[in-house]
Amino acid sequence: MKSVLEAINEKGQKPFFICDFSPPKGGNPDLLLESYDLNPDMFMVAYAPGKSVRLNPIFAADWIYSKTKIPSIFTVSTRDMNKSAMQSLLLGAELMGLPNVLIVKGDKLTAEDMYLQTEVNDFIPTELVSAVKRMNERRDFRGNELTYPTRFCIGAALDLSRDWEKESHLTKLKITRGCNFIVSQPTFDPELPSKFLSFYENTIGEKLKIPVIWGIQMVEKDTISFANVPRWVHQNLEEGGSSYEITIDLVKRYLELGIGTFYLIPTIFKGGRRDYLSAQAVIEDIE
Repeated sequence: MKSVLEAINEKGQKPFFICDFSPPKGGNPDLLLESYDLNPDMFMVAYAPGKSVRLNPIFAADWIYSKTKIPSIFTVSTRDMNKSAMQSLLLGAELMGLPNVLIVKGDKLTAEDMYLQTEVNDFIPTELVSAVKRMNERRDFRGNELTYPTRFCIGAALDLSRDWEKESHLTKLKITRGCNFIVSQPTFDPELPSKFLSFYENTIGEKLKIPVIWGIQMVEKDTISFANVPRWVHQNLEEGGSSYEITIDLVKRYLELGIGTFYLIPTIFKGGRRDYLSAQAVIEDIE
């Protein structure tokens, strides 16, 4: 399976789309058939959306690739596993030939959640980035030698809704520790990526040197969003607009500003149902 960096390079100047995909709440292969309706450059297989029990994204990513031949990024969360469990799971991904990993912290458990389970956080994301880089150098978290090195292309998250100075220094730390690509949380303002990149350069003293895949959230009325939905989007939807039309307009505006790498998040309805067909229409019409 090709890495994220290889896939982006192969696209050249053409738009590059990663499509978010929710693993199912069961192990029946029929529950993954929606992936057949999609043709992104890569899938992003989420980790436990809604903090629910779902198929592990490593196994989902392997199944999707075996059936569609479209590569995937699988997500791991530091919230739920200790160091031994995490690195053992990653060796399983290596066995399956899955090189692309996105490292996230995961949504914080609420007080109600904590009655049923506890957070682990044996790694924090920056520590796990370092640990996975060490696995690529044939060492586990204890410093012991692995039989073979892993070959992971390591991704980490960026959130433009947070303090930019802190995000800039955190991003630089992730890169220093071994991060190969960045995936941003979605925003509805196409000018923010360029502004952040300029801010990062001024703050850190150098340009951000690894690819950033910029998040775009598709929304309809009363659907779930990972980002604050601005008034103009709500107004557009109230006037009869669709997530497809809004997203096409956003992508075109990004492209005009020189941004061409996208993390497309299909509409999420309450209960977790996704509108993958509209996401595929965006991918096809931009391509």
